[in-house]
Formats: sequence, C-alpha cells, structure tokens
Amino acid sequence: MLQFDDESRTKLFLSPYIADMVIRSNAKYLTHDAIVARFDPYMYAFDGSYQHVTQVYLPVLFKNHWTLYVYDLHNKRIQLLDSRPGQKRSCMTGIQQKLAKVVLMFVADKKEMVAVDLNMYSFVMPDVPCQPNDNDCGVFIMKFMDNWSNGGLSKSIDVAKMKKYRLKLQGRLLLSSHNAHRHRFMAV
Repeated sequence: MLQFDDESRTKLFLSPYIADMVIRSNAKYLTHDAIVARFDPYMYAFDGSYQHVTQVYLPVLFKNHWTLYVYDLHNKRIQLLDSRPGQKRSCMTGIQQKLAKVVLMFVADKKEMVAVDLNMYSFVMPDVPCQPNDNDCGVFIMKFMDNWSNGGLSKSIDVAKMKKYRLKLQGRLLLSSHNAHRHRFMAV
C-alpha cells in the first residue's frame, strides 16, 4: 500500500520475507543471480522507474521484534529504526552486514547500476520514539515507514495514541483500493 501511496516514486518498500530468507540462510550461497531469482517474486508492484529510487525500506522481524532498515542510496547511509528502548549500536552485526550486502546488490540490479560497495555506507541508529510496552513494535514500524523522510520523521509519533494508530492502520489496510480482498469488507 505504501508503495502505491508514494507519489514521488523515490521509495522502494521491500517485503519482510526477503529479510527472513537472508536471516534463515545466513546469506549462504546467495550469489547475484541467486539473489535476483529468489527475491524478484516477492517484490511489491512498482509503477515507477527504479532509477529514481533513493530510499529502500525493509521491515525485519527478528526474535519477535520488528525493526526497520532504511537504505539511503543518495547519502550512502543505512539507518536502523528500532523502537525498543536502549538498543543503540554504532556498527552492524554480521547478519546485518550480510542483509545489507544482499539488499544493496538486489537494488543495484533493479537500478541497473554497478554493484554497490557496502564499505561506502555508514550505519546509524537515529533517535526515534520508543515503545512503552513489548507489543507495539509493528505499529511503530508502520508509522516509521509512513513518515520517514531524509533521515528523520516528517510527523511526530504520539506514544499515547498507539490504540488510535492501530485502528487507523487497520482501516487503511482493509479499505485500501490495493487490497485484493477489499470487496469482502465493503459488502458488509
């Protein structure tokens, strides 16, 4: 849904399944051709030119916690948005490096550009609002994807309004014209 809502066509939203495949395989045997063949079927429809993409969004579920990776291609920056308090790091773990390498290789293929050197990218964990409990990480990630732009949030996130955000997101998802099952909810 966010892919269709992005009028600038500069954002590319990847399926969380891509991260899951990389994490489960520990990125073994993922050559360029294998990456393209394996991940292409999980791409969301994109009606723009990949040449204009400057930011790639990848939601990741790991150990029952959602985080969001934003690959800023223009500024050569990988941003990890994590709503869990106290999780700041200054460098990527091994699996994060493998994930970044795979994502950047895949995006380079889509943009028809030379392979991207991961060493040219900086890793940052920007300050973002923290979740007050153990079960709001998914809502935070949805809000981050919706409102992240140029290294910061374009709108503030009020932690006290999580229930309201959940209901609005549910309505947006169910009633979206891009929802293949929308007719089931509209008929009621």
